[in-house]
Amino acid sequence: MSKKRATNYERNLGDRFWKEGFAVMRAPSSSGTSIFPRPDLLVGSSKKKKIFAIELKTARQETFYVTKKQISGLTKFSEIFGAIPILAIKYVSKRLPFLFLKIPDDLIESRGESYVINIEHVTRVGKKLEELISD
Repeated sequence: MSKKRATNYERNLGDRFWKEGFAVMRAPSSSGTSIFPRPDLLVGSSKKKKIFAIELKTARQETFYVTKKQISGLTKFSEIFGAIPILAIKYVSKRLPFLFLKIPDDLIESRGESYVINIEHVTRVGKKLEELISD
């Protein structure tokens, strides 16, 4: 997926959080310019008493992988910041909303240095935005 298209999904997701009363900061680090881990989006609401550090993954394939290094970086950032680490999934070739996985509880380890993300699991355990912010 092109960087421009991925950026559009990040902005779209940020807009959805804004409409739900969350402040949003986009801080992508996929360009490799930062040596420190940071999420794609940092969203929070004092009214709802929630802060999420979100890594967004877009996919055309039903199954893909996310490295354990990337997830551990998100977890470390979240611990320091006091945020809930979330992996947001957008299947661009399917008519599905953004779905959210809590880290590490909702992830499936693969044999290597990755977690496997598959559509069956994501649609079964992933939460929609409304569910995520109302938990």
